[in-house]
Amino acid sequence: MRHGDRIDNVEPLWITTATRPWDPPLVEEGLSRAFRTGQQLKTKLGFPIHRVFVSPFLRCIQTASEVATALSAVNDGPDAVCCHGVAIDPTKLK
Repeated sequence: MRHGDRIDNVEPLWITTATRPWDPPLVEEGLSRAFRTGQQLKTKLGFPIHRVFVSPFLRCIQTASEVATALSAVNDGPDAVCCHGVAIDPTKLK
């Protein structure tokens, strides 16, 4: 899968003040979308995902973190929109 929504696509002027203009982070909607995608994978894929491989770019790491949290969440519930405050089972993912 690809990374979530990056800041430079939402705020084009971000690049003019960025210390790492080649490595934009995700916006909140990108984090949320990545988490929801992880929830969908967990409930609808039909088999577990045990490993996630990711590029070293920040936006990719952030996306993978949200997806991995959703995949290994214990009780994320319908109100969970990102990884903040979600309890995980560390045995679910390597």
